[in-house]
Amino acid sequence: MPSKAIKAKENTLEQLKEIIRDAIREATYEHKLTLTIEETAKYSGIGRDKLMELAHNPESDFPCFRVGTKFLVNREMLKEWLRRVAEEGRVL
Repeated sequence: MPSKAIKAKENTLEQLKEIIRDAIREATYEHKLTLTIEETAKYSGIGRDKLMELAHNPESDFPCFRVGTKFLVNREMLKEWLRRVAEEGRVL
């Protein structure tokens, strides 16, 4: 039967593996041309619900498109859109 110390080390090792996986995902995400709504929320600081509202609104100029049921956001267009929103002092 493994001791508590061994179990603790195994738990720590699993936590480190998850941290490394997250870091690899994050590094890969920095080079993507498109972002998911969740990635856009992290990147922009705008909440997921607000982004989904913008994405579903045909009157919105939010730079997204659909692939099947999934929304993707063009990273470069998002930067420009955020700049315009800030310059115009828009309330989203």
